[in-house]
Amino acid sequence: MRKLMVVAMVTLLAACKPAPDKTPAATEGAAPPVPVAKADGPAAATTAVGLDGEGLRFIDKNSGKASLLAFGVPRAEAEAALANVAGQADDRSTNDECGAGPMQFTRYDAMTLNFQDGKFTGWFLGNEPGAAAYSTMSGIAIGTTRAKAAESASIVDLEDSTLGEEFSIGTGDNVVGGMFAAPGDAARIDALFAGVNCFFR
Repeated sequence: MRKLMVVAMVTLLAACKPAPDKTPAATEGAAPPVPVAKADGPAAATTAVGLDGEGLRFIDKNSGKASLLAFGVPRAEAEAALANVAGQADDRSTNDECGAGPMQFTRYDAMTLNFQDGKFTGWFLGNEPGAAAYSTMSGIAIGTTRAKAAESASIVDLEDSTLGEEFSIGTGDNVVGGMFAAPGDAARIDALFAGVNCFFR
């Protein structure tokens, strides 16, 4: 039952992204090629992006100095900041039927930035090419097991979540949320998110 819920959640999240255009070489029934993650922005070699409950943190790999791209900044500022590391955006889309109200999205490989009323309001990191470029400041990332994540942070399971094996890292207003692919300590993180997202609970 939980597996079906996770599949349903992934399907709903996919609805937030537009279907890719078919290329002339594409044929019906053929699986599209898996895109290669870019991470080719001008600052990609010197800057890491950390996942945060207040937005995204940009860390200088040489000095360790971090700056916060906070929820609430204008869309153009958020897009420019991430593009500086992740490279050119893959697509922009809109969904007027999100549970939180109409939202707009800009996707960079596995990372999607969420916007409402022209402001950066949330992010979603899926289990896709490019996800390995992101982690929390404590090292929690896509693919981290429940047991490993619990070594560096307080993992709070959200009981009876309609999204499946949902959890939060810590408690409070500005937490990073996520979903495990399955129950149990060996289960790996399949998604991470913060702020306002296009979820249907």
